[in-house]
Amino acid sequence: MGYLTYGSTAAPIEIDDELLTHLRLVIVTKLRRNESFPLTLSIGDGAVETLWVHASIPLRFAMDEEPSIDRSLVVSMMNAANSAGGLDLTRGDFAPALTGSRVLHAMTA
Repeated sequence: MGYLTYGSTAAPIEIDDELLTHLRLVIVTKLRRNESFPLTLSIGDGAVETLWVHASIPLRFAMDEEPSIDRSLVVSMMNAANSAGGLDLTRGDFAPALTGSRVLHAMTA
């Protein structure tokens, strides 16, 4: 299992290494282009949260291993991130690999 830490004081979000590897590619690509987007995650107990991914917000990716890249998954995730609703990892295409629970605290930029 890997972890995505959003913001400087937020608790890590546990995400399957394979999904996190692909998510990292999408996030880094979008931020390199100066493109912010919403990212929706399941946080356990049926709760869902949406993060605003922006270059001014610290992100940290930690993985036990780095799986091989599935180009079709990256393309699918990138298309979703480019849509008005953003990248929703609770959708059936992405949801099975997400686990964990945490509390997100509001942050200002």
